Amino acid sequence: MKKILYAILISAAVLATSCSTEPDEVAETDGKGTVQLTVTTSTAVDAVTRAQVQLPATVIPNGDDFALRITATELPYDQSWTSLRVFDSPRMQRGNYTAAISYGNMDIEGVNAACFSGSQAFTILSRRTITTDISASLQNAAFKVLFSEWFTNYYTQAQITIRTASGNQFTFTPTTESILFVKPGTELFLKGTANKSQTGTAVEFPEKSIGTTTARTLHTITVNASEAGGGTLNITLDESFTSIPEQEIELNDDAK
Repeated sequence: MKKILYAILISAAVLATSCSTEPDEVAETDGKGTVQLTVTTSTAVDAVTRAQVQLPATVIPNGDDFALRITATELPYDQSWTSLRVFDSPRMQRGNYTAAISYGNMDIEGVNAACFSGSQAFTILSRRTITTDISASLQNAAFKVLFSEWFTNYYTQAQITIRTASGNQFTFTPTTESILFVKPGTELFLKGTANKSQTGTAVEFPEKSIGTTTARTLHTITVNASEAGGGTLNITLDESFTSIPEQEIELNDDAK
């Protein structure tokens, strides 16, 4: 009887040990892992007159400010986070995924309206934490306005207004150094006012289309006066040329 009782006790001990390790075995074989994401934001953009130029660092967003969406290739997985700052690297089923990041609103145009995005495929491995870097680049278009020395000698108190096809207007003077971000593929229109340096005569330049923007490109609009002295504004959008004849502003009797 003692031998039989001893054998029963041993069997019970083995069974108890087996039950206590079952949760660890499940955790090790559940096929899940995690991913840590980092962001590299490129300052390089295309330019028509040069192969590439660099955006100023002031318009580059912090990596944590990007919105994040992760989708799976084979699994029913589609999760979003308002920013990488709140991404907590959840445990995910092993498989192939794509992380897409975005910053900005393509419908907004202005000085602080740069839009960046990027995506990267990665694979979750069981019981592993992998690291994936996502490269983001500019997605909308940008432009800046330069005034030639000849223009600033010929005209004073100049104001040039650029209107986009969306109806947004931006005014520039010879001292303005802003870069404007606008929708890609949008038509730009230019108009302006100035005074002639020699006579003080007020003139205006009627609105005229000067070209269309290209995605991921920094355009340069150069404002120049005709060196022939004919009272014509010469505009170049990169390599595209437009001339706008000046018109004298007539003052009515009430304005005298």
